[in-house]
Amino acid sequence: MNKKCFILLALAVMSMTAVAQQTDEELKEQRFIEREAYNTARSLNTVDAWEIFLNNYPESYYVEQARKLRDAAIVRKYCNDKTTLAQLTEYIDENTAHEPRIRMFYANLVNNPTHSYRFEHMDVGFNGCTGRVDEHITFADGRKARDCYFIFDDKGLLVKSSVMGTRPKPTVTTYTYAYDNLHGYALKTMTRNGEKSKFEVFYDNNDKLEILSSHNGQKWVMNYNDNGAIAKVVITDGASRRTLVYNDGYIIREETAGKVLRYLYDYDSATFKKYLIGINEVDRETPGGEHKFDYEIDMKGRITRCTITQDGKEEMTLTRRYSN
Repeated sequence: MNKKCFILLALAVMSMTAVAQQTDEELKEQRFIEREAYNTARSLNTVDAWEIFLNNYPESYYVEQARKLRDAAIVRKYCNDKTTLAQLTEYIDENTAHEPRIRMFYANLVNNPTHSYRFEHMDVGFNGCTGRVDEHITFADGRKARDCYFIFDDKGLLVKSSVMGTRPKPTVTTYTYAYDNLHGYALKTMTRNGEKSKFEVFYDNNDKLEILSSHNGQKWVMNYNDNGAIAKVVITDGASRRTLVYNDGYIIREETAGKVLRYLYDYDSATFKKYLIGINEVDRETPGGEHKFDYEIDMKGRITRCTITQDGKEEMTLTRRYSN
């Protein structure tokens, strides 16, 4: 090799070494910046902080841990007693397949049978309401109309109801709820016309509500399917027993007082909800076992009017007015 070639080769090696040193320095600097950004996000430990880090450093060494901490922050943000039902609903609507614990927390509010009022075996679609709801019930046979009202807090929990039945005065009931970060909400007290019932709560090995019982004999026993959704609820009150079978959050069968009822639904593609359209008494030998429900709903998918017929004959009409 002549002297000139040797000098060129030496210069090339020196140049490559300089580039390698520069690349290594840049890499160290990049890792330092990423580490500082990660530590900053960790010190803040909020959903927004983690989202910013993940957006800025999608290929970072810290990505997997950052995602776990981001998801934990999401759970903290939504699974607490400060979160309103509106905030939960917005999150669920935007993230339908994300964070199963938040979905369970949401379902506990809107599907738990102890949180909702049911009128004459009919789930009248209060789930998802907040504020005051006024109901007016008229009867086709000319009986005196009834006025009721229900008050839900900003979490969607029923806190007071006034239901007019056959008695001259309405039945007024107030409700309070217990809360903890692991299980969410559960009924604590129910005071009906001044008579107070206190409830105890028991959870299964998966931390799901299993038994809710009061000191005066009322008891709800919850059974779940393999997916963790409510499959059956057995309600006892003294000698009476009522069994509700669920599918996808909706009652499909009821067994009470020796009768078996089948619940039928219609899916509304505009609101993504199912609405009860019929209750049929199974194995009934004499007429009188078919109820049908015809609805009107508002832009939020809430029932504003429902006409109920029995065996083709109009029975009653329920109208509802919402405060918000």
